[in-house]
Amino acid sequence: MPKHWMELVSEVFDTNPRDGNRTETVWLDRTTLQKTIEDELYTKGRHICIDGCSGSGKSSLAITTLLKCRVSYTTVQVTRTMTWPDFCKQLIQKPQKNERDISIDGAAGWAGAFPTGKLEFHLGEKTDKRLDHEHWERLVATATEHDIAKAIAKQNCVVLIDDFERARQELATSVSEVCKILTQTYNSQFGKLIILGADDVYKKLYDAYSTLDNRLCEISIPTLPSPGESWKYLRLGFRKLNKFHPGNSLYAGPDDGRKAVEAIYHAADGLFKSLTELAIEICREVGASSRGIKLHHIQRVCKLTEERNFAKYRSRFTEIHRLADKYPVTVAILLHMNEKGIGQIHKREEIEIALSNCSKTLVDEAIYALVKADLLVMTGSSNEKLFIKNPSWAHTLRVYLSNPQKKNRLEQYLEKPLQFKLDMGIDWDSLDIEGKHEQLD
Repeated sequence: MPKHWMELVSEVFDTNPRDGNRTETVWLDRTTLQKTIEDELYTKGRHICIDGCSGSGKSSLAITTLLKCRVSYTTVQVTRTMTWPDFCKQLIQKPQKNERDISIDGAAGWAGAFPTGKLEFHLGEKTDKRLDHEHWERLVATATEHDIAKAIAKQNCVVLIDDFERARQELATSVSEVCKILTQTYNSQFGKLIILGADDVYKKLYDAYSTLDNRLCEISIPTLPSPGESWKYLRLGFRKLNKFHPGNSLYAGPDDGRKAVEAIYHAADGLFKSLTELAIEICREVGASSRGIKLHHIQRVCKLTEERNFAKYRSRFTEIHRLADKYPVTVAILLHMNEKGIGQIHKREEIEIALSNCSKTLVDEAIYALVKADLLVMTGSSNEKLFIKNPSWAHTLRVYLSNPQKKNRLEQYLEKPLQFKLDMGIDWDSLDIEGKHEQLD
């Protein structure tokens, strides 16, 4: 039975963490980042913290690297209310047999797919099912950081902890303890933690246990750096779906490719999450029967997306307006970040140097005001890294401040006009549009 069109689209533009090794799913190589993660994965005794804004592709990069290297791993999704016993419940596999008496020396049966397994704490003496479950409950309630570290090392597996920004401080402290124990007491080649988060997760771990400094590597994931990269991701997916597009269609106008790239970049922002959702909507608009994706399809969906973004972030615009009035240096910080790439990872020292005409006190006040307003993330062992927490919000602000008509519409919701402008900083006319000569199957 042939697959439904949207089922095919969902396979190509998968909104879940993607395995870039799968042929069905579109994957854009980020060679330097992938190599860095792989190198750290093979470095014995080093844990990995992968941070960056939500939707930048952290989980997909980690999962793709683990599966490519055929490394056994298991996952824990952190929630805001999660305690250490809750964490252990997610990590320790429920016994499959009616057995008891604790032994953590067994090896897990890893399946090689996501998620690959859970830690096995084997039990010995046969008993009935009720007692078996009760014993498991007692086991997860009493498991210590040493118990978990020993099981991880014995099974030589990676524990992938996602959404760590949600972790309570007590849980962060216990996870830091596991990191330390794994490097000092129970050591194995792949027995390590990979910790993912969209906030100051490295800072949270470091503050919980500062001696982790040389045992924990921080890898920060930015958004895609250019409109060309965003377009490449989409067109690779369109090709997998066997659809022509304005970049390679013989029937497209000479300027259609550039117009498509511009519309896509305005609507999305270099975030895989935003681009994937946009691509799905474009494919829904086009349908299965059309041979190609035309410019008007793309422009229509992008315009609707832009409108939704404006409605979604309108309250944020008034917030940044109030901040700019109270802390004028926040404007200078946003202008600097915009110039270097709004969704990139920024060094605090570089911002301070760029704003050397302002006092360090004023710069610090502005940075902390942006952090307190939940607009900026500050992380690293000494607060040396900064990134925009939600690049979609910042990008939408930039779109509306770079166009006089859109700026006027935005200012209708403000008490007074904004006194600064955020340029897109892109020469659309000279943009090199790839994919003009791609052939479809």
